[in-house]
Amino acid sequence: MFEVRSVDENGAAARSGIRAGDVIVSVNGEELQDYIDYVYFCAKKRLRITVKRDGKLKKLRVVKYANEDLGLEFTEPLLGEKRVCSNKCIFCFVDQLPKGMRESLYVKDEDWRYSLIMGNYLTLSSMPDAEIGRIIRRKASPLYISVHTVDEELRRWMLGNARSRPIKPILKKFAAHNIKFHAQAVICPGINDKDKLEETYSFLKRLYPAALSLAVVPVGLTAHRRGCKDIPPVTGEGAKEIIERVENWQKECLNYIRTRFVFAADELYIKAGLPLPPAENYESYAQIENGVGMMRKFIDEAQCALGDMVCSGAKISVATGKDAYPFIKKITDKIKGRDVVVHMVENTTFGGGVTVSGLLAGRDYLRALNGKDLGETLLIPSDSLRDGVFLDDMELKSLEEKLGVRIIPVSDGFQFAERLRGGER
Repeated sequence: MFEVRSVDENGAAARSGIRAGDVIVSVNGEELQDYIDYVYFCAKKRLRITVKRDGKLKKLRVVKYANEDLGLEFTEPLLGEKRVCSNKCIFCFVDQLPKGMRESLYVKDEDWRYSLIMGNYLTLSSMPDAEIGRIIRRKASPLYISVHTVDEELRRWMLGNARSRPIKPILKKFAAHNIKFHAQAVICPGINDKDKLEETYSFLKRLYPAALSLAVVPVGLTAHRRGCKDIPPVTGEGAKEIIERVENWQKECLNYIRTRFVFAADELYIKAGLPLPPAENYESYAQIENGVGMMRKFIDEAQCALGDMVCSGAKISVATGKDAYPFIKKITDKIKGRDVVVHMVENTTFGGGVTVSGLLAGRDYLRALNGKDLGETLLIPSDSLRDGVFLDDMELKSLEEKLGVRIIPVSDGFQFAERLRGGER
């Protein structure tokens, strides 16, 4: 039910006579299903809105600027329940979680609306034709799609879903209707790498410009895989082989479609012991939330902001994960005028080969830093937190109390440099 809680007195809805307490019945003759429909219609200049008021239907006309918000707030969230995944992927991270983590982590998301709004990846494995049609009608793009492989039989096996919809016809249909998407392939050695990865890349490249990019990322394996299929980790040599393929494909793509199109995750370069590519190789950083170029961007921002400036202030500490540690240490080793100590935090919560900062739990920081002289301030990566809470439900303020230090999360290299220069207060 789309019941109006409040109306911005300066908004288009107020000008048209919509009031708090009205229930939106339809817009331009169509019933609203969710927030996606609401945003879609808000982009139009002229709307015919039917509301129910005091038990009676009332038709109103709205004339507004293009993309002007109607100025309405509703009594209930407009997305409703999140749609969940029915797959049993061989590499599913949710199935590898230890007990006692944040409750929302155990929800397997498979909702294209959250893919559109928040960049969540989805498989499309059980999407009804009606929803595919709605994506096309609403011009909902870009989406973020977990492709993994375009070998349909292999994909069904990887997803653990014998009834999974074939991926290629859906992606072709999206491309035909100009629905744009970013894709990812989570690489499981001996399964969807080598020739299978080349097949996936070749298919997606032909769908450019609807297919905007392909991220190649290594499978994440924790120490909590009881009941999961055995998957070998990506080794250093395996990472080198993947990078060689990706960089060759990038050259090919630059010649034909004027974009590198396919990108390897930072973690692959770290595993391979190879230097990160320069910033221009990541183009617009379209897959940065997937760990593609995140470290390069951070380094460049920090170095640009710090320059040759002398820092000042009391002792300050930095804590980060195993992957980021050498890069952060290299930056701080050049700092003059301030005592900066960098601590590497091992991920004992997830164990296995999990080495990224974004998956560090509060207990990991506590175990690594308890009893250490951290100075007045501790900097940590903000991607370890959501709304001030770590993955294991420990609150940031609780960790501050246990360690006896003020903790400042930093989200990018500019913030990091500002804190190091003495701007932490």
